[in-house]
Amino acid sequence: MPLQIIYSRILGKLENVWQLIQAEILFRWILPAKSQLLPVSQKPAMVFAPHQDDETFGCGGMIALKRELGVPVKVVFLTDGHKSYFQIKPEDIVQVRKQEATSALNILGVESPEDIYFIDQPDGELRHISSEQQLDTINQLVQLLKSFQPAEVYVPHQKDKHPDHEATYDLVQAALKESGIQAQVFQYPIWLFWKMPPLFRVNLQPLGQSYKLSIKSVFNKKQQAIQVYGSQRHTLPFSFMRRFFLPSEIFFQQEN
Repeated sequence: MPLQIIYSRILGKLENVWQLIQAEILFRWILPAKSQLLPVSQKPAMVFAPHQDDETFGCGGMIALKRELGVPVKVVFLTDGHKSYFQIKPEDIVQVRKQEATSALNILGVESPEDIYFIDQPDGELRHISSEQQLDTINQLVQLLKSFQPAEVYVPHQKDKHPDHEATYDLVQAALKESGIQAQVFQYPIWLFWKMPPLFRVNLQPLGQSYKLSIKSVFNKKQQAIQVYGSQRHTLPFSFMRRFFLPSEIFFQQEN
């Protein structure tokens, strides 16, 4: 193998390691230090997740804390998750992921099937669904919002570096506007800090005001819920997942 190719591969691996180190520094130390403390509220919440696992990674601790207080929480999944694991047929993985989501949410305290919704738009294509599908999805979200009347809404960050995640944010925002629901909106990061510019070039201000929620008392529940997603542990690198095994969760609110 030519030395140039070997050198290029070594540089690529070093770059990946450096990105991981930066993400760890930002997520574990810089953001928690700069974030305001977020107390657990008694406000009913609705969580919107693009895929089955995002709700647990991003807000599993919040869900568990609220449910332990008896606060109503409903979770809405926008896609069917069929592109997540290529060793299982798409029609089979959809059912696997739904079962995993239901089991994970049961651990977190969302035990009634009436509190879990599957919109079933195609995985990986949420940004490119037809106008008719988009309108139908927004109408479904509007009906759910009006029916539940949440005081808090949790949605992936609008700049989460994944098309399904960013499309979820846009669809939920459109549904909130259409429904007239005046809920407090919290954005949770999943992919946001995975691939990022060097720390000295990171400007956190456009991301919005950050909050840190302590989940120490329900940390074990979140860990157990993450472990339920066996199909995803085969596809997601541990270096990516490990930041969700922390005793706190980070949320953003976009400044007006």
